[in-house]
Amino acid sequence: VRDACLPCVPPLAPSAAQRFMGTPLAASAAAAVMEAAPALAGAGGHGTVIVCPGGNYEFLSCLEGYPVTEWLARHGLAAAVLRYRLLPSHGLDEALDDLEDAVTLLRRLRPGPVVAMGFSAGGHLVASLGARHEERRPGTPQPLDGQVLVYPGIDGQSWHPDKADEVCFFNRGAWSWPDKVLTLQARQEALLGGAGFAAPPTYLVTSTADDCIPRSETQPYVKALAAAGIPHVHLRKDFGDHGFALNGGWTTPCVKWLTRAVGMRAAPPLPP
Repeated sequence: VRDACLPCVPPLAPSAAQRFMGTPLAASAAAAVMEAAPALAGAGGHGTVIVCPGGNYEFLSCLEGYPVTEWLARHGLAAAVLRYRLLPSHGLDEALDDLEDAVTLLRRLRPGPVVAMGFSAGGHLVASLGARHEERRPGTPQPLDGQVLVYPGIDGQSWHPDKADEVCFFNRGAWSWPDKVLTLQARQEALLGGAGFAAPPTYLVTSTADDCIPRSETQPYVKALAAAGIPHVHLRKDFGDHGFALNGGWTTPCVKWLTRAVGMRAAPPLPP
């Protein structure tokens, strides 16, 4: 029986569980899982998007998971939801291992570019992959061909016990700092444009109405992209408060960016 407090992606539609194809990315009982509909090995098109939902590294937001793959599928683009490992049992590097494994797996399964799309904490995860790769293999090509960061939590001060104004973790009902929370501070200097900054081509979406992640938290990342000459698009307007997911009108230009800037190609439409 699954621990009721263990964060997971719940069923997102009545038949979603039947349509998903689960591919383990690690061997332990708390393994990450990549879920895709349809099964990626048989999906058409060129390229794949790995969707990383947010959830403060404690859970995975259902609005930022399966509905995102459905939106992309309507445009003929293949996608999978990555259920990466979470606090308090797992730290940032374990979640990054899950994302890195997903990239490796998809390059074996499918042709074309691999892009990661992260929301909120999932955006922090995706951005952190570039910094970790540069730390471990400096000067080598990035593991991702592109990244989409939607209201990403780039600045991790709210996750630091000594810098945050209040505890922002549910922590299984304890409202306390979870174990391994300090792992989220890894490579923070690089993410804010310091030594070790690295990223693939980037599509960034932020909202002027976001009370959770203000402009000051993402602007250093935008400036670092520009300083490094990394191709990027930054859409910023009133998309709504934090967690607007697919709302606000950013999705149509994002599909154009995925196809024109990254090189994804849509699958032929299914017969009626």
